[in-house]
Amino acid sequence: MNRVTICLFEFAMKKSIYLILLLVALISGCKKDKDPEVGPKPEPQAENPTKAGEFLKGLNVTGAQQITFDSTSNSYMVSLPDTYSEQQAEVKLSLHSNIGLVNQNGEITKDSIIRFTYQGAGPLMFELREKANRGTFFFNVYFNFSGKPNITLLSKELPINAQGINFPLRFEAKVGSIPSSPNQAGPILRVVNPKTGFSTETVVYNIEGRIGLEKTEALLTSDPYRLEILFYNQEPVVFEGIKFIRDTPIVTVWPTYKFQYTRKDTVAATGGIFIPEGKYTVTFSSDFLEKPVTAAMRVNDHSKISLDKIPANLEEGVYLLSFYEKDKLIGKNSVYVGNFETNCLETIWKGSIEKTHERNTLPLSLNRGDEFYTKSQPLDYGSGNTNFDVNRLPRLRLKSAAKTVDLAPELVVYYWGIAGVSYPLGKYKLPADLPVGKYTVTGVYTNRYESKPYWSKMEVK
Repeated sequence: MNRVTICLFEFAMKKSIYLILLLVALISGCKKDKDPEVGPKPEPQAENPTKAGEFLKGLNVTGAQQITFDSTSNSYMVSLPDTYSEQQAEVKLSLHSNIGLVNQNGEITKDSIIRFTYQGAGPLMFELREKANRGTFFFNVYFNFSGKPNITLLSKELPINAQGINFPLRFEAKVGSIPSSPNQAGPILRVVNPKTGFSTETVVYNIEGRIGLEKTEALLTSDPYRLEILFYNQEPVVFEGIKFIRDTPIVTVWPTYKFQYTRKDTVAATGGIFIPEGKYTVTFSSDFLEKPVTAAMRVNDHSKISLDKIPANLEEGVYLLSFYEKDKLIGKNSVYVGNFETNCLETIWKGSIEKTHERNTLPLSLNRGDEFYTKSQPLDYGSGNTNFDVNRLPRLRLKSAAKTVDLAPELVVYYWGIAGVSYPLGKYKLPADLPVGKYTVTGVYTNRYESKPYWSKMEVK
């Protein structure tokens, strides 16, 4: 091969390389714009995945402006443009072949798209799981805007009671999740009296629910107030000319765990907002009391009223308490009045076991064959693995003019996670052949002691 031929060959090779590079550049330049996709650092597929990148290759949101991943909290922050108007965000997941998205029933699905209503809601949380159940991982997705939120306050006259204030807000646009970024709190809600300079504020996570503020009683003036809502990374939203009015008070016996009272005890109730000039009473009643007994209550402050002396004409037993402001019912509870602590039936109810935290104030009405729960005093407390004795639970004696029947308890242990304790409840079932009618309900204990009747008779239908 002569030198001319070699030079021509080298020129042809270089020209081919240049053409290939030019073609790659043209393809890259002509690539269609698409939504940003961000994922954790890619990891090779593992048999037992434990890292974020072993579950999720990438995530994008249709219409998103920017997406960032926070590896410390395994969270995505999705920045949406101010022109974004979709009510639901379309979240697209790029999954490894051995990974599936878990639905609300705890089942692995073939889905890879989540449609999420983000405005004013908590961040999206989703679970990914290895299809052979050899690993699971949770991710959070936060949604954020940068422009001023467009929010409408539907009323400037806002009622207040001890449950807080309901701010009737309607989210129009540019409101993300709450909170809208990892490691950030929810928005600050601040109420200011421009005339006096008084202000009170709180951080909120459910801005559409009732919101508690400190010193809410100080808002009950004739002055107009200013409401400020400060979202992360956005301009404050301000409403002027707010008027607060006193709502119907609420009331509950305090302390909530106390059920048995002697005649020397004070029956205290908290709630409010109570007013010094208000007339407050409590009525004791039961299906075994010929006539309800009413007593006046004393106002201690805006959040507490009390009955300093239990009426002497009340016999020992369980009573329904009804609290009134003038003639308006503002709350109910039940208590046991006696001379010393004894075995008694605190509450009987049908439905969720979670109702153990409240006392049923409705008359008992059940169908034959129904199952229900009973909480008896005094309670035995233990840990999560305490072996409670079913024999310490009462047998329930149902007695009518025509029939008496004893129901044996089934032991049910309720674990109260927030307090770190557990305690036993009795689960009972009405016989299918029990005659209809009204029954007196008492508890019969292992020492053969029969308690005073529950305040309500049981109507069996």
